[in-house]
Amino acid sequence: MMSKTWKARYFDGRTATHQKVELRVVVQGVQVEFADGAFRIWRHHDFRLQQDRPQGPIRLEYGNFPPEILEIDNPEFREGFGRRLPKRPRFLPLGLAFLSVLIVPAIIYWGVPWASGWFAHFVPVSMEKRVGKYVISKLFPNRKICETDAGKQALEKLVAHISPPESEYNFQVEVIDSDWVNAIAFPGGKILISRGLLEKSRSADAVAGVLAHEIQHVLQRHGMENLLSQAALSGFFKLLTVEENAIVETFLASVQTLSLLKYSRELEIEADALALQLLHQVRVDPEEMLNMYLVLQKHVSSLPETISTHPDMSSRLQILKTLIENEADFVSEPVISTNNWAALQNICRSL
Repeated sequence: MMSKTWKARYFDGRTATHQKVELRVVVQGVQVEFADGAFRIWRHHDFRLQQDRPQGPIRLEYGNFPPEILEIDNPEFREGFGRRLPKRPRFLPLGLAFLSVLIVPAIIYWGVPWASGWFAHFVPVSMEKRVGKYVISKLFPNRKICETDAGKQALEKLVAHISPPESEYNFQVEVIDSDWVNAIAFPGGKILISRGLLEKSRSADAVAGVLAHEIQHVLQRHGMENLLSQAALSGFFKLLTVEENAIVETFLASVQTLSLLKYSRELEIEADALALQLLHQVRVDPEEMLNMYLVLQKHVSSLPETISTHPDMSSRLQILKTLIENEADFVSEPVISTNNWAALQNICRSL
């Protein structure tokens, strides 16, 4: 069942003109739908709720000054949805943010979907890495890692090319010797791709598109969001009263490895859209990402349940096509050289 839509005015923060848009409530926040079919998701922790006058429009502000703004005239928006939104504090210290969650545990318990997404951004990267390592050890305890010298160098060049330079994550990608066609990202920045995916990819740019998607899962902390949803329902509050080692152990005790890596449709679409933005920034052809998704769609049914992390491909393909069509044209560049691509394709030959 589709969620209710709200009519709004969108101001981009750069000009005085506005566009008419529609808002839809999603788990992560609000989805802004533009007239040309494009959309964006504003996550709860990224915007502020304002209303200057009791009878005036409700205003959502996104980003730093000058912010992007959404104005909603319908008062039911605040009555039905707005009161559940957490106002994002501009200068609230991290300790106070933790304390506010502790004071109102009922908000976390009954508001798990949005609370976990907001809270995930306060989890230290060091803790994420430990969780990711634990999940990998459970899912792939006996994995064979492909690592010829030339192949590793080629892979490192590809990852360096598409990794956001300002990221706090050190992305590490491993190729494992397996026929299945998939890639999986783990909390903390570790990503596994299969030999089968390399064999089915027609170019390094296609692999870059898949990795850009997985990188966004890490950057948006989708895995941690799923984990916090689990942990909140299994005694999460004691995490706030113990040291980091005990916190991690409590996290791990609540981890259901399979559900941790299964993302909702909204999270998958968000990762796709942000991956396209990343590819545009580093001048990688997004059409190759689309072609790779067609390959993944053919093989998704053959994946074992434990690693079938992207089951809903059909609807995502349609949205991805629309997003690519709406992208501004640019001149793409090969993500790595032809020789490096050949070395990457042969990275498992030494096994």
